[in-house]
Amino acid sequence: MRRFAWASYGMYILSGVTAVLLGAIMPEWLRHYHASYGVGGRVVFIQAIGFLLGVPLAARAARRLRLEAVLSAAAIIVTIAQLILFAFPPFWLASVVVVLNGVGAGALESLVAAVVLDRFVTQRAIYMSRLEVSFGLGALLLPALTGGLIVIGHWRAIFLLVAAMGLMLAAAWQVIRVPSPESVTASGHHDAPMAPPPPFPHRTAKVLVLGMFLMMTIVYVGLEGSINSFMPSLFVSGLHARAAVAEFSDTIFWIGMVFGRMAIHWVARHLRYDYYLGVSIALVLLLLLALTRSHAVAPSLVVMFGLGLAMAAIYSLVMVYANHTFPGKTGTITNLVTAMAGFGAAVFPAMLGYAMDRLSMGGVLWILFGMAAFLLIELTAIAFSFQHLVRRTPKAELPG
Repeated sequence: MRRFAWASYGMYILSGVTAVLLGAIMPEWLRHYHASYGVGGRVVFIQAIGFLLGVPLAARAARRLRLEAVLSAAAIIVTIAQLILFAFPPFWLASVVVVLNGVGAGALESLVAAVVLDRFVTQRAIYMSRLEVSFGLGALLLPALTGGLIVIGHWRAIFLLVAAMGLMLAAAWQVIRVPSPESVTASGHHDAPMAPPPPFPHRTAKVLVLGMFLMMTIVYVGLEGSINSFMPSLFVSGLHARAAVAEFSDTIFWIGMVFGRMAIHWVARHLRYDYYLGVSIALVLLLLLALTRSHAVAPSLVVMFGLGLAMAAIYSLVMVYANHTFPGKTGTITNLVTAMAGFGAAVFPAMLGYAMDRLSMGGVLWILFGMAAFLLIELTAIAFSFQHLVRRTPKAELPG
């Protein structure tokens, strides 16, 4: 069991690395190909499309092959993509390979999450928090490592390092076995107890509630991706920060994310998923409001750390809460949530980039505030829907 857990964490580190790799090397990569930042934005978009494709492809492969084989194949796909990018192929081929990289990342992330949520039913938030910490570590360490390689003039080596990591994980899944549901014993700490999921009288109610969870996923990941992509630029344009300080805002944000995700392990044992989500989203709203009123770099960096802490749990808990609401549908729900995450990561940063050319820093921050407000509205709507469904169901028919 422990070997499976560590291999799963390794896969999420790899996913975090691939998520930020293009952004970390973008200036040097585009300079080599004599391409503009507009072209770079389209490349990031098509990698997200690859991520979207990887989720259903992995689900279909997992129905026909051993899970270990599919996980190994996903890591191999990332490895091959990195090796081709290291060779500096023609730009059209590099663009195709970026899609392949996204496919591998989408496949490994959705498969690992589905297995963990299916096997560790009473510890879903705890194990998902560990996976999210791993993702955050990958996203945090990769830019720092890439920056060091840029300084010494060997930034291309980052492709080889990521490829080596993918190859090691592919080899690990040849000897590690995914635990069967019967072999998993729920030892150690458990998540805080939740009320049973509401009874759904018809398919329409299920679709509406699931749609609200998926919209939360799309908007949240779009919010996180927009902050990752454009907050340094907002620091430069709105606060007149130096470029190095502005880039540090992303680092501060991810440090907050990692600390916040480490705390999920403790908080999830004492606070229900829905309450935890409500508190987290309310804090995000308050912090974004504070950022709209801030006119200095130092307090804004403190707010960025707070945003990382507040946003750390939202994605994993939306996924866990959705799986709790629809028991027995772990694979389907996890794949849908993961796919919608890829969609949000592709669409919202592109839309915000368009707004960045036309609005002030304050205007862009109010858009981000509106996205966070939408999350709170959706969570409230889910809570009211559950209350309505329970009230309409006779007590004799309620679960438990």
